[in-house]
Order: sequence, then structure tokens, then C-alpha cells
Amino acid sequence: MKKFTIFITLACVVMISPMAFAQNWQPAGDNWIAKWWGLDLVTNTGGFDKSALIDYLAEGSGGFISNASVSTRDGAGKTANAVVNLPDNGGALAWSIVDINTQDQLNMSTSHGLADGRHITWHGIIVVITPEAQTATMYPAHDDHAQIWINGEQVYDESRWTGGVREVLTPTEVNFKQGENFLHFKCGESGGADYVNLRFDAADTDLLIAPTLDNQFLDVLTPVEPKGKLAVRWADLKRQ
Repeated sequence: MKKFTIFITLACVVMISPMAFAQNWQPAGDNWIAKWWGLDLVTNTGGFDKSALIDYLAEGSGGFISNASVSTRDGAGKTANAVVNLPDNGGALAWSIVDINTQDQLNMSTSHGLADGRHITWHGIIVVITPEAQTATMYPAHDDHAQIWINGEQVYDESRWTGGVREVLTPTEVNFKQGENFLHFKCGESGGADYVNLRFDAADTDLLIAPTLDNQFLDVLTPVEPKGKLAVRWADLKRQ
């Protein structure tokens, strides 16, 4: 009976914890992050000085999600079913895996199939998983105005473009809690080069980053426990 109880306990842990399975994580350290959970481009923004003041996620979803909330476990999960409806700025925008060329000065545009966009805003989310609470250093590159939120708090707000797709003006220390940390990167531009890039310090090699190299994002998030229901994965909520 004792062995049977142990077996059932272990089986339940495996069933509800996707972290128990090996994943093909994006490498951290000084590797530029190429895969994001991204929103279709917001267009016709009038330039970065205007777009930086607008929370397009809240505006287009009726407050269902926001710039800050998608950098949390709950808000990131809601993107599974969150259409951002902006009739004057691109229409009905949805989320998907987005690949950027981290050496391309126009990677905000080209990651969404445009040759060179003007007056656009890019939104991307990653999950950073840590073995323990720790301080890490992030290196953002961007053209033009970049804003970053982690776990519901804004940690970066810089209107100056950085001068190159892999050029960084302000390495920034950030605090990660043990387990999953959600990072939302918003970048608005006016014209010319449009790029977004992020990496961590060479010493931060113990970080695990999703979307994974095989394009998994919602599937690798920890389960949620809706009221009155058994624990399910975010990806299961999307299918429902």
C-alpha cells in the first residue's frame, strides 16, 4: 500500500508539472534571444513619442490584458485567447511565435513579413525560468523607444535608440524570483531602422528561456487551477 501511494503521488507530480520534462530551451547567457511570443505589429502609431504613452494591449482588449499584466503568469496565459482589436492600428491583432533575425536592423518589420515599416510598435513576451531567486543583467538593444516589464513591474524605459542592432546603451540589473518570470518587451519606432534585441550577461547561463527552440510557449508554462476545476495547462485553456 505504501509503494502504491508513493507511485500515485509521483504520477500526479509528473502529470501536472510540465517542468518535469526536458525542453529544448533557448540558451541564455550572452546569446541574443531569437524567439518571442509576439503580437502582430501595431501600425499607424504616429511615431514612438506618441506610441510610448499608449497601452495598446489594454485599449484593444477592453482591459482584459495590459502592458504590465502580460508580464505576469495570469496575463501571459490570457494571451491565448486575447485578440487586440485596434481598427485604426492594424485591426484584429493576435499572438503567435515570432522569430527575429538578431543581426537585422529591420527585424521588427521583417519578423512580421514587412520589408520596412514606419510608425509601428512591436510587443514580445518571453518566460525566464530560474533555479532560484537571483539578480541578472539584461542587455536591451532597440530602435526606437523601448519599455520592459518583468513580473508586473516596469523595469526599463528608454527613448534613445541604441545605435545598432546589437549595441546596448544601458545594461540593467533585474531581479528574478525562483521559477517562472515573465518579461514583456514593447518597442515603438518612427522611421529608418527598426530593431529589437535582448540578451543577458555571459554569467547568466543558468536561465531557461521560452518560447523554446521547437516553438513551445503556452505548453511549457506551469498549470493553472481555475476555480472548481482540476489543474490544466495554459495550452489546454487555449484549446477549450
